[in-house]
Amino acid sequence: MATRYPTILTVRAIGLGAALLAFTIAATTTASDTLRSVAATYYAKVGQIEIITGRDSTMDYYQRLLDDAGFLNAPPPSYYTAEQWQHSVQGFSQLDLSLAQQLLSQSYQPMASIRGLGETFVRSSKDGTMQPVAVYVPSGYSKDKPAPLLVFLHGRLESESSLLAPQFIEEIAERTGTIVVAPYGRGYYDYRGSETDVYDAFDAANLAFTIDSHKRYLAGYSMGGFSAFTIGPMHPADWAGVMCIAGSLLGSRSQLIETKMHSTRFYVLTGAQDTIVPPLFPTLTAVFLRDAGIPVTFYSQSDGTHLLYSLRSILAQAWKDMEAGVVRVPEDLDAGGQGLPEAEP
Repeated sequence: MATRYPTILTVRAIGLGAALLAFTIAATTTASDTLRSVAATYYAKVGQIEIITGRDSTMDYYQRLLDDAGFLNAPPPSYYTAEQWQHSVQGFSQLDLSLAQQLLSQSYQPMASIRGLGETFVRSSKDGTMQPVAVYVPSGYSKDKPAPLLVFLHGRLESESSLLAPQFIEEIAERTGTIVVAPYGRGYYDYRGSETDVYDAFDAANLAFTIDSHKRYLAGYSMGGFSAFTIGPMHPADWAGVMCIAGSLLGSRSQLIETKMHSTRFYVLTGAQDTIVPPLFPTLTAVFLRDAGIPVTFYSQSDGTHLLYSLRSILAQAWKDMEAGVVRVPEDLDAGGQGLPEAEP
């Protein structure tokens, strides 16, 4: 469905605050050494940490540090400049480093104190463990003015830090004044078994910030785009809109959407060159929603692939439309007589 870092494609510089980071990532060699050093300390204390986070995901955070250290010294992919690659990797590396240091110190960044991009933990209502959440708070946020909230679900084998790190996500959040939170969900496939983590992050954001109750949205990319159709109906009144990016509604989940989210606005996005989730899947989703009388808008990027970066233009438009309450029903969209897919590719 998605590689670990499919969305990190542009330059960004992230300030996380000296209080969070014992080290500043500067030179590549120093950064790699720092990540490996923290990883070694983390590994030595993994038995203590798994009590805090739960056994299933404890080693994920260790592996992130090693992966990040490797990426810092890796040549850039063909679609990056060397400068873009280094700045991008430094961004999610700082988030992952922050995550590990918070666990090692057992001192967690209060969500309400985050400005810009940051990493924090939310206590699980399910089992009391601490679960990571990446957060972006736009520079113009004021507690005196309610802000929109977007809960963003990542793709398979992706992390919450890599989902929020790209500069284009920051730029959209800044333009729209949106607070964005991305729960990790323990790395569980399709968020099965970690659905409560999503709503814990949602509840934490509503407590930490002044949120406009009429502008709370759920979005998902790749696997997260599929998951949005199961997580949304669990508490349908929480969501003014749902955005599915390079994902799809499955036939087995369609009745829940029809019965519980019939008046919710949906925004379905695809890349015409997507070879991971066929463009037909999102097309069928939009046709089903339209024919069911559910408000839906459909976006297709002619040169878009499965990479979120390649869909950034339609993402910006869909995000803007969703927050403005705009619906453009795709009257001419044709499913060719096919029904919804029954399984993820």
